[in-house]
Amino acid sequence: MKKPPHTRLLPFAALMLASVAAHATPVPTLSGDRPLVIAHRGASGYLPEESVQAYQLAMKMGADYIEGDVYLTADGKAVMLHDGTLNATTNVVAYAATHPEIAALRSANGAYDVTKFTLAQLQQLSVTCRNANGYCTDKSYFDPSLSYSFTSYDAFLDLVYDNYLDTGIAIGVFPEAKQSGLAVAEAILAGLNNPKYNGYFNTAGRALTQSFNAAQVDYLNANSAIPVSYLGVCPTTAAAAASVAAIADGIGPSTGQLSAACVNAAHGAGLTVMPYTYLNNPASYATGYNLGVDGVFTNFPDIAANVRDQIFGPAEVPEPQSLALMGLGLAGIAGLTRRKRG
Repeated sequence: MKKPPHTRLLPFAALMLASVAAHATPVPTLSGDRPLVIAHRGASGYLPEESVQAYQLAMKMGADYIEGDVYLTADGKAVMLHDGTLNATTNVVAYAATHPEIAALRSANGAYDVTKFTLAQLQQLSVTCRNANGYCTDKSYFDPSLSYSFTSYDAFLDLVYDNYLDTGIAIGVFPEAKQSGLAVAEAILAGLNNPKYNGYFNTAGRALTQSFNAAQVDYLNANSAIPVSYLGVCPTTAAAAASVAAIADGIGPSTGQLSAACVNAAHGAGLTVMPYTYLNNPASYATGYNLGVDGVFTNFPDIAANVRDQIFGPAEVPEPQSLALMGLGLAGIAGLTRRKRG
């Protein structure tokens, strides 16, 4: 029988965080709202990253946004994978052993490049746990008898939108252009602007975009009103922050880059700050929240939410009839950070 969801921090951690909350006044976020919980590749600390099940678990754990990485396949379909190769996070090696048509796609170095696969071929595979700290670290929700499902970008968006239709709870998406080139950025925007979503993703702050590549950031910025974050940068001066603000609405530094100077400079330029990637150490979240970060990329969205509640108090529960209109306050990020366009 599966263990119940984690609803409490470890006793020592809870006492420590209570002390932090009592004796420290967190720096406000840019919007003044509670910081966002962004599920990094879904609830990837518990289930195989970028799988349907990891995304579903993240939504159940109260994530405000679901993050995922986008590549294009050989037939031009957008898919959700972090790596450019399939070896570390799918069963491709074992599957290829009995499927020669898949084995034929192997590169000379033994890698299976996602761009050589069609969407139909990828959908034959299962998603597996990465052998790295912070990924499937906690097996409370993992069921080895299940085949964890790979997903396309369209299916990723459908999953979040259908959850909204079913529950009235508005969760956002935060796709990253992981592959180089502008075609993947175009595909991200095309999905978010698909009329079948009735404006859910391209209005009211229910989507953010991101990239490590300045050209992609600039493209996303110039071709959409959806806020975009420039990853891997953390300016510490007003001039440096202003330079980033010329093409982006926010920054996504690593936790190692994060500093009070960076948060202050970014906020001064109107940039949100959402660092990556937080794991299962509650104290690290407290440090980030107290610096004034606007959100955290986390593999453990339940821990991120628990620590946030320790510091800021639980969120007010809206009346049921208001849920569909509120978007859980996500519109504030978009409205505050979107610059005027010429």
